[in-house]
Amino acid sequence: MKAIDVAKYFLYKANQEGDLITNLKMQKLLYYAQAWYLVNFGKTLFDDQILAWSLGPVIKSVYDEFKEFRHTPIIFEDNFGQIIKQFNKEDLNFLDEFYDQFNSYSAHDLVNMSHNEDPWKKAYKTFSQVIKPEAMKEFYTKLYEKNNKK
Repeated sequence: MKAIDVAKYFLYKANQEGDLITNLKMQKLLYYAQAWYLVNFGKTLFDDQILAWSLGPVIKSVYDEFKEFRHTPIIFEDNFGQIIKQFNKEDLNFLDEFYDQFNSYSAHDLVNMSHNEDPWKKAYKTFSQVIKPEAMKEFYTKLYEKNNKK
């Protein structure tokens, strides 16, 4: 799967629920969707690389697709829900739950969250600035376990 497909699904959901998503917020939603998919399923949600840019994690192909919108909400029309056909039921359930939990955060809340977490901080200091899925899985699994101790 490609990150652009997940992005379009989030835009479809936003349209259905009357929400607005900027490119900045989209980048962070994709990052956290990838992270929590890794924790829940042990594999990546999409194949695209995630880079550590100054304003947080970015999938360059998705950034480029929507950069014309700059700081304004992304306009995406899928009135017939064609994007849904690209996902299996398990993935749709995950994406719906994820969206419901994370969409309430602002773009800047998500930037601040990512800037305080090791996967972005460590990758940002490297030459390639690639955030490795393994680093994400390790960090967010530990975070999940820490927050769910009884």
